[in-house]
Amino acid sequence: MKRITSVAMALTALFGLAVSGCDKKTSEDLKQKAEETKQTVERKAKEAKEAADKQIEKAKPKLKEFGEKAKDATQEAMEKTKEAANSAAEKLKEATNTSPQPVSPTPAP
Repeated sequence: MKRITSVAMALTALFGLAVSGCDKKTSEDLKQKAEETKQTVERKAKEAKEAADKQIEKAKPKLKEFGEKAKDATQEAMEKTKEAANSAAEKLKEATNTSPQPVSPTPAP
């Protein structure tokens, strides 16, 4: 984009020079060069866009694959977290069931 802007500025300068006092032939030459440069810039921009589009299309399958892997990893992490929570709950339950019963402060008759 910076290159296109620079070329546009150069075209404007060339056109300004052509109008400001050059003879007709030089003016026509400058106009022709400006038009050729404009066409070159447009062609290069189109080529760059097409190349970018191709790279995007190439990347789409990989992005989908990464998305699937992330989804699988998230599901696996959720399952392991659930298992760990259940295990901790079981251990807590066992710990509370096996602890000695508190002794009553008053003796039984």
